[in-house]
Amino acid sequence: MGRSAAFVFTILTIGLTGVADTAQLARSAPGAGLYDPNTNHLWNRVHRTLNVRTSGGQDFGADRLDPLVWGDTQHLLTGASHTQALATLDEFIKRRGELLIVDPTRRAIFQRDLWAIFDWLAEPYGPNQDARRALMTRLARMIRGVALTRDQIARLPDTYRAAAASRALPSLPEDLDTPSGPWIAVGGLASVVPQHADELSRSAFVVLWRLPGGAADTAGYLTRLWESPQPFVSDESFQIRDGERRVKINPALPPIPDWTQIALVRTALLIDRDGRVVPSRLVESIQLRTFNTGSFNSVQTFAEFMMSRTALFAGQSGGLKALRPDDEDLLTFSDKGMDNFEHAPGRAVRGNRVLDMCGACHSDLAPRLESIRSLPHILRPNALVDSRHERWVRWNSQADAAARLKANRYDWGVLQALWRSTPR
Repeated sequence: MGRSAAFVFTILTIGLTGVADTAQLARSAPGAGLYDPNTNHLWNRVHRTLNVRTSGGQDFGADRLDPLVWGDTQHLLTGASHTQALATLDEFIKRRGELLIVDPTRRAIFQRDLWAIFDWLAEPYGPNQDARRALMTRLARMIRGVALTRDQIARLPDTYRAAAASRALPSLPEDLDTPSGPWIAVGGLASVVPQHADELSRSAFVVLWRLPGGAADTAGYLTRLWESPQPFVSDESFQIRDGERRVKINPALPPIPDWTQIALVRTALLIDRDGRVVPSRLVESIQLRTFNTGSFNSVQTFAEFMMSRTALFAGQSGGLKALRPDDEDLLTFSDKGMDNFEHAPGRAVRGNRVLDMCGACHSDLAPRLESIRSLPHILRPNALVDSRHERWVRWNSQADAAARLKANRYDWGVLQALWRSTPR
């Protein structure tokens, strides 16, 4: 079908992360064993303690991409949930739980999930600092215990390639990683999706473009954008104070052709046994966006493929699952405030259709160019997208850049300090 309207994407902020396995909020299957068939296996219990939330007698978040925690979340920090978390983590440490599972892929995902909770706890101005410190001390030891060597990380499965080869996801483009293919990665050493890179700093992101005419047309269009003498103009509709004004994308820039596609690939960063941040080939999500035939206000379609631990461990479709139009989830990305489970105890937790929320940041009410939040980062004075070089290198270079960026963050410094103070 020519990689057309079924491909979609959310370039900067879809406002949501995570996918439900049904048309309702992501629920954990009763009695399901994630890391081991034994539901009481220690790794399963750690995962449930840290990642599963309960409301109305139902469990949520067991196979969700990112944890269900917000800026004001008290879960894990107070009361029975904190006591239970300490007890479970202490049991893991006492029993040398890192030795219970040797499969590198499971160890990598387990570390990834521990790291996500650690970074949420590492907020320096968050409440319950003593409770945060108690959990972080234990998590740092566990993160170190399950760490792989750099060589083991390099040998982890290429999950995108496995997904494409499986042919189980008909609308997944199979040529994103083809060096001579039609997709061109944009950006250089700096992220073109800085909000993603900041909020989801344990991941690497690459943005790729494809015009209907293939690589040559794509490179030519991106070059015309970059060569435009005035990429930005004053935004007359927005005035702050003292005459200060904002700028916006120049509407006179070359228009985006119909059926242009943009993809965002998110891959996991890991921590190797020597305490270094290392890119991996574990794909966490692929988001796709297509500009359909339309007039001034574009008609867009969106699609998304999300990592499922269950599918990954079972060797199914590279661990990726396609998001369906009626799949719902809770807002966590770019929403660090109210905890949906604690705000109104006893009230049913409700989410929104994920794909319907894509337009919240990439609105059809705005011109096509303005709806592309990453576009300002590939216009002058930023670097030209140079298609003369091997395009796939930029994917790898951006993953390396994400690893370096993470190594300069406050939360990484906290983890490193605790890492060095714990025994091997």
